[in-house]
Parts: sequence; C-alpha cells; structure tokens
Amino acid sequence: MTQVFVEPIGVTVEVPESETLMDALARVGIDVPNVCAGRGTCGKCLIRLGAGELTPPTEVELRKVPEKLRDAGWRLACQARPASSRVSVEVRETSGRRRILTTSRLHHGRPHPAVTRVTAALDPPALGDARSDLERVQAVLHGVEVPYQALLEIPDVLRENGWRATFTRYGRRLIDVETPEAAGVAYGAAVDIGTSKIIAYLFDLVRGEQIDAEAVENPQMRYGEDVVSRIARATPEARPELAAAARAGINQCLGVLYARQGIAPRHLYDVTVVGNTAMHHLALGLPAQGLGAAPYAPAAAEAVTVRGADLGLDMNPEGGVHFPPPIAGFVGSDALAVIAATRLASKRRPSLAIDIGTNTEIALVHDGRVTVTSCASGPAFEGYQITHGMKAVAGAIEKVRIDHEGRPAHLATIGGGQPIGICGSGVVDLLAGLVRSGVVDPSGRMVSHPLVRKGENGSSEYVLTSGPVGEIVFTQHDVRNLQLAKGAIATGWSLLLQSLGIGVDDLCRVYVAGAFGNYLDLANAQAIDLLPPVPRERVVFVGNAAGVGAQMALIDVRARRRMARLRARITFLELAGNSDFQDAFAARLGFRDVG
Repeated sequence: MTQVFVEPIGVTVEVPESETLMDALARVGIDVPNVCAGRGTCGKCLIRLGAGELTPPTEVELRKVPEKLRDAGWRLACQARPASSRVSVEVRETSGRRRILTTSRLHHGRPHPAVTRVTAALDPPALGDARSDLERVQAVLHGVEVPYQALLEIPDVLRENGWRATFTRYGRRLIDVETPEAAGVAYGAAVDIGTSKIIAYLFDLVRGEQIDAEAVENPQMRYGEDVVSRIARATPEARPELAAAARAGINQCLGVLYARQGIAPRHLYDVTVVGNTAMHHLALGLPAQGLGAAPYAPAAAEAVTVRGADLGLDMNPEGGVHFPPPIAGFVGSDALAVIAATRLASKRRPSLAIDIGTNTEIALVHDGRVTVTSCASGPAFEGYQITHGMKAVAGAIEKVRIDHEGRPAHLATIGGGQPIGICGSGVVDLLAGLVRSGVVDPSGRMVSHPLVRKGENGSSEYVLTSGPVGEIVFTQHDVRNLQLAKGAIATGWSLLLQSLGIGVDDLCRVYVAGAFGNYLDLANAQAIDLLPPVPRERVVFVGNAAGVGAQMALIDVRARRRMARLRARITFLELAGNSDFQDAFAARLGFRDVG
C-alpha cells in the first residue's frame, strides 16, 4: 500500500500497487478530467510526479504525452501506478479546486490611474509644415517619452486613420498607439502573491471598476510549503526558476481573465503586485539570501516599478508593473496593503489588524503610531502538518460542533459531499470543542475518552468520522502543532500590545484579514487564544484586505505615494530579539478554561 500525497488539494490517499492513480483519486472523490473512460486516448488526466516513483510510462503515454512534458514529470493518471512506498503528485485540474477568497468588505477608492488614454487629431504634414511624425505627437502629448516600439507604430497608425489615433501613456511614457476606436479600452490587474496562492483582480481603468478576479495555487509550492524553504532554495542558480514560477502563476490568472472577458493582452497596461517580502523578492528575481538569517535585511525595501517585458508578464510589454515597498524582512508589502486598506493609521483609538497565514502579520495603531510584527505561525491552519488536514476544497470538513460529552454533534464539508479531510476552519472548531468538553486538557493533552484511542505510533488520536478515504482522526501530534501555531500568533499580538502599553480591553477594533480568518468561528478562535478576547462587535472580518490594498495602488497612482509615505512611518517590532518572547510563548501554549 502506497501513501500518495495529492497537491494542490493537500490530501493523502492510500493506493494499492494494482490500482491506477485515476481510479484511486476517483475513489476518494477527486475528479481528474477525462473523456475516454481511462483508456488514455484523450490525454486529459495529466498529473505531475513530485516525489517517489511511478511505474514506467506505458505505450499509450509515450504516444499521448509529449516528451517535453514527460521529462518534466507529467504522466497520465489512468496509466500510472505507484511504485514506491510514498509518492506525491500534482493534479493539473480537478473539481476539488481549493476555495480561495478573493472578496473583501473594504473599498479601493476613486480612480486616478497611472495610465491615461488620449484620442487626438494631428495636423498632417503640409508645405510649410514638414515636422516629423514624432514631433507632432510630442507637441500634442507635451513632450512624452517615446520608446522604440511606439516609434515604429506611430507613422502607420496616423496615416491609416486620417491622422487621428489613441495614445496610451504610463506616467510620461508613451506605451501604445492605436486606432481612435480603441479609446475606451484600458485594463489593469492587482495581484496578491501569497505563499500558497496567487490572486489577480482585473480592473477597467477607464471606469475604475473591478470586472473579474481569478486565483490559482502558487506554482512555487513545489519548492516548499513555507517561505523559509523557498529562501533556502533560492540559490543564484535556482533563483530564475523560482521567479519564473511566480510569474507563471500570474500569467495563468491573466490568461483565464483574458479568455473570460475577451480582452487582448496588449490592453493590460498596469499591474500592481503585493506579497510578503520573500514573495516580493522571488517574483522580482532579487537575491533573497538576506532574508534567511539575522538581521533579515531585504535587498530592496523601496517601491519598484518595472516594465511588463522585464518580467515576461503576458501584458502590454511597455506597461508598468508596480511593487509597493515591503516593511521588513518578514513583513511585506501585503501587510502594508492591509494597513492601507483598513485605514488603520487613521484610527483615533487603539486598533489591531491580523492577517493569519503561514507567516502571520500583526499591526497595531496607537496615538497615530503604527507598529507591526510578524510570527512564523506555520502552515498548520492551512491543513498542513495535520494528519488528515487538507486545503479548503470540496470534501474538506469546514465546520465542526462537539457536544458537551466530547462527541461530534455536527460536521459540514465544503460542497456538502462526503468528508475526505479537514481544513483550517474545521481544525479550529474541532480543537475548541475538544478543549471545551475536556477531551483535551488545559495543557493540550488528550485524556481518556470513548473516541480517543492509541494510534499506530502509540500516540493518542481522536476519531472524528469516516469517509471515502477511511477514518479521519485528530492526533495528539496535531494538537501540539496547533498549539505551536496559535501560541506564536497569540504571543505576537500580546507582546505588540504590551510594547505600547495597551490592554486587550483598550482595543476598539480588531480587523481579521485573509482567507483563513474569513471562515473562522470567532468564539472558537478566541477559545483557543488565537484571537484577542474582545467583544464580538469589535471584531471585523475584512476578507482579502491585502488584495484591496493592491487595488488601491492600481487605480490611484496617488495611493502608491501614500503607501510609500506610510511605510516610512511604520515601526517594526522584532519578536526574536524580545527578552520576554520565550516566557510569553510558553505561557500561550496552553488553553484557558473555556467551558
């Protein structure tokens, strides 16, 4: 029997050597595209080998899968079988796609984009007026900079359209020359690069309105689940490969948006990109070694704007790609975007913003001063490091209610189907319920209970339910991993409050950002000490606030300058050097009485 780990879903499936991966995935409710009933003739069930071994390619695969794809590890699920005790595979397409939050309750503001479109009529050459075409354009556009590609286009466009044309400028650069009919067509994209996901928001820059959004798994996931792994991987030789992966994820989003909206890539003129500092560096192709060791100095902590062609993005090659500045080595431009989107710096009373992820960023405003910190909370709340944890896809248990006797009273899965694992919000519900009912004691130890047994390794495990993949259990090891994660986050916000002399009761607002936070049950999150114990009415779940910050910078060039000034006002609190950190962390590992 082989343990097969399936990405991007994040679930483990037991597969006998006699069973194809197609049959095994179908057995647990993971639908891989196919229209040939597993004969291999359609070639649609592509999966990619990540680790371990599969049986050699069949003759069908040799015919249907191009050699270039085979060399990159791609196989047909209907033909491949496991050939080692542990295998990991990446599923290219599946109905079990991860639920990725793209919405927010926040607003991006009014448009004032970096891109301007002007439709103008020029005087044609005449006797006594033999000025060059370029001189005529610059007279109308007031000395605009004209790159080579635009210079090539100007003469033909003007003469073919009666000396009328639509000119597109990015700042002072002329980036496109088109027919007059193209006047109302200009698009931009705001991109949020997360450790595990990439989200792109498509905007009509003329109206300043969002018209679509698309999200994909971050292709860099195959290089490591956390930023530390990727920083270590980003050697000078491998750095271009990681940069290409991030850019491929952005292009994948853009390609879907173009197809859905009938847009030509040349009409995407502006892109803003936010992300944690490691994602910022790796997307730009910057050296990331400074982020891997103290004092965690970034290669660049200023705003950066480059051309689309410089990054190989599928957009107008002369268009701009703007990266707002990161704040510190482990507090990136995504945290700056959250602060901007929540208008945190303008709050007159103490307010806190928490963006929970693999790396959790926390910002606090008091007396007009914004202080931020970060904590390595790890991927436990995203389903990793949990025995039957998985990402938020169909079949994931997302809600759990445990009764006072410690038994499951209610389970809800994403999509309503049979359970195949448990995602982050469900894990929080489960842990809180087990603590309330006494199945997990205040120290985090599982006690004797009818649903608690000894697992294969001799450790205690709680039997939650069963499904197509067999029993779904929650182990003592899972509890410990969650204790470490919630302990790091609680230590972060408590020391941040302490550093400014603020008590929990003084907090006027707590903004909870991010996909994981959006689906949390507040009472359960507070029960395990994940979020500060403030009254419910003071907590605001704001969705993908980092995405809204990126949108603000996209549609209003003035917001970019405001964000740069805001970044200069922010103070970073380094937890690792705090003398109280270890004691505070140890104190936050346990659970208070929440009965």
